[in-house]
Amino acid sequence: MDTLLAVSVFAFLASAATTPLVRSLAFHLGMVDRPDGVRKLQKEAIPLGGGVAIFLAFTATVVGLMTVSNPWQKNLLDNWNYYAGLLGSAACICVVGLLDDWINLRGRQKLIGQVVAIGILISSGLEIRRFMIFEWGVDLGVLSIPFTAFWLLGAINALNLIDGVDGLATSIGLVFSLALATMAYMTGHQADALIALALAGSLGGFLLFNFPPARMYLGDAGSMLIGLVVGALAIRSSLKGPATVALAAPTAVWAVLIFDVSMAIVRRKLTGRSVYTTDRGHLHHTLLQRGFSGTRIVVWVGMLCAFCAAGALASIVYQNDFLAIGSAVAVICTLVLTRFFGHSECALLVRSLKSFVISLLHLPAGGDPKQEPFSSRLQGDREWDALWERLTEYAERYDLCMVQLNVNLPALHEEYHAVWKRKHGAEQEQMWHATLPLVNDNGHAIGRLRLAGLAESGVALSQWMSELVSGLQSFEQQVQQLAAPTTVRPVSDHGTYLQPYGQTPSGKTTQARQPVS
Repeated sequence: MDTLLAVSVFAFLASAATTPLVRSLAFHLGMVDRPDGVRKLQKEAIPLGGGVAIFLAFTATVVGLMTVSNPWQKNLLDNWNYYAGLLGSAACICVVGLLDDWINLRGRQKLIGQVVAIGILISSGLEIRRFMIFEWGVDLGVLSIPFTAFWLLGAINALNLIDGVDGLATSIGLVFSLALATMAYMTGHQADALIALALAGSLGGFLLFNFPPARMYLGDAGSMLIGLVVGALAIRSSLKGPATVALAAPTAVWAVLIFDVSMAIVRRKLTGRSVYTTDRGHLHHTLLQRGFSGTRIVVWVGMLCAFCAAGALASIVYQNDFLAIGSAVAVICTLVLTRFFGHSECALLVRSLKSFVISLLHLPAGGDPKQEPFSSRLQGDREWDALWERLTEYAERYDLCMVQLNVNLPALHEEYHAVWKRKHGAEQEQMWHATLPLVNDNGHAIGRLRLAGLAESGVALSQWMSELVSGLQSFEQQVQQLAAPTTVRPVSDHGTYLQPYGQTPSGKTTQARQPVS
């Protein structure tokens, strides 16, 4: 017990002493996070590179455990290949994160760096060849390495994505590392418990500078480092045999972050955006929108993670996986049903799955000729619905086949998605598609408008499309008004701002077609 305490204290002091030095160096090198008024809303530039301080303190502690006499030194040295791989992988992910903080790597470039770091760790012997859940065992065979890589990749990016509020990722990492230290000790993996405590102490020392209001940020180097090490610890602390992982407990520990990442993927893919697109739709952003302070967000999200971790530990004590999974399901259902987070994304997913099933079965999409277009307010309360209603009326007048509106205003916590389609029997080759970027008064992209229609014979398509786009000029002006920082009146108060409905576009005759969602 004295060794456990000594490890935590040493790592804490090492981190607390190293962080001011790294902070000064970051200022000197100009590695700072500057406010941009769009996503980065802090009042002043904050130095990055907190991951370097954590890495140095963590590495010093682990190396000390392997060189200074202690009850678990032999165990650590017997597995030196794995621990050397862990430190090498941590160094690699730190370098990738620093490059991203410095020159802003593209998503794919960062992914390649993450895969390299994971490859180093897997080559050191970390591998899930078999997992168990509810007493069912699954042998992965040739899928063992891809499965392990997927787990670690998810862990890295889950922590990276949650790092949007001062002290949040650090606090979650602290909760996770303490939970996994306890789990490792309970399952007889004392050496891994020491490693988890080394990470916990390092995070605790850095948290002195990262707790709201932060004087230093983790940066990608820090958030990805925490994700990598905690992801590896989750595997090691849950081993029931050679490369056999009891999956329920570590999954429960990660449940809140897994749900946050899943909803981000759903939100981005089903609104036609890249998964690498940044937004402010994560759990901590929705809490900010509800008026939570940074400190309250850290406390509340930390409590949710701690509840899931408690369920995971209880499942080990009572040897009942239902306790772990039940705690995770309870937290997720509470978030969705109370509409604190995930409700809009789940509704979007259900609708997409319903449409997919209908398309497979070739069933009618609906018998109501007045079926409403689909829209989803992911965040905010501005009058996008009224704007969308006018836009669909305009689309019907121009006999379009599809309209999709995506709005993303991170600084104002506004995100809106809507799509309207109607039946047509034409081949894809007969259709035209257009994507129009939407910008605010400052020239920042805030979304896009996608249109599709049929190229009909006897119609000068270029002239017709020119009229179509010209008629959208007032629509763009209305978008800019709604996107303004100040409160605006509802769209309906502004009168007709699109082409008058009594006017038929040149060369076109409108025919009633059945709308489908």
